Amino acid sequence: MPEFYTNNADALAQSYDKLDFETAHASWVEHCPTTPGLALDVGAGSGRDARALNTEGWSVYAVEPSKGLRTLGQANSVGTNIHWLDDSLPALHKVRQLGLRFDLILVSAVWMHLPQSQREKAMRVLSELLTPKGILVITLRHGPSGDSRQFHQVNLAELERQAADRALTTLHTTATPDQMDRDGVHWESAVFQLPDNGTGALPLLRHIIVNDNKSAS
Repeated sequence: MPEFYTNNADALAQSYDKLDFETAHASWVEHCPTTPGLALDVGAGSGRDARALNTEGWSVYAVEPSKGLRTLGQANSVGTNIHWLDDSLPALHKVRQLGLRFDLILVSAVWMHLPQSQREKAMRVLSELLTPKGILVITLRHGPSGDSRQFHQVNLAELERQAADRALTTLHTTATPDQMDRDGVHWESAVFQLPDNGTGALPLLRHIIVNDNKSAS
């Protein structure tokens, strides 16, 4: 899949950059933390969202597995506080090796690339990268790709269940039409938060123990 994005990097970047951050993410942006901190943009593409967050004072780690898009993104963010990484879900090996925790994690138009079998791990990894009170935003694309890419079906109820299993609280969900007017395409977005009241660890610990017991049986 990264090969498609590399081979079509210029055209895709132009398409992404037609929408500014506030327009593309109008459905959830009100839940963005008001105090800038450390952000992780998973599937950063052309760097549009990373640049917008950096302009607002965020220090951003931009993850993009496509060499073509990553090269464009790096070229367009020289002199900024944006750090680019060649990494991908579900493991995010390089991100985890940094030993950092993030106040905001954005996973936009990525989840449909993950087969269902990888999504539990992806949610676990993302939840473990959040700071207490950290925000995780995931946008779900529904509908055909319109090209050679094969997308997996995604489901908001499944996503909310996986988040709850990792002790994340759902702050907001919404459905929106495609702002590029592509046939058969629509979106859902979900905003999750890691609690900072001491209670979040209890259901998370219980979930881990139950799953470990299942694995051992």
